[in-house]
Amino acid sequence: MGIDFGALAIAIASVLGVGLLLGAGIPLIYAIGIRSLESERAGSTLLGRSLLGLCVLLALAGIVVIVFGKQLFGI
Repeated sequence: MGIDFGALAIAIASVLGVGLLLGAGIPLIYAIGIRSLESERAGSTLLGRSLLGLCVLLALAGIVVIVFGKQLFGI
């Protein structure tokens, strides 16, 4: 019985990718949104508000997964 290193590498890459996206990605989106709000360029206010709205949606999605994860995923 051998170890499937290809499947192991894919699993590790998936976990790292999601961790980076959700762990470092949300604060990055927030920082870019705040910076866009402070900028005086055309359209930056809309971009900043959109990015901050995305952060709120991602935070709410995380709360839903934490609270209702068992019902959603059946784990």
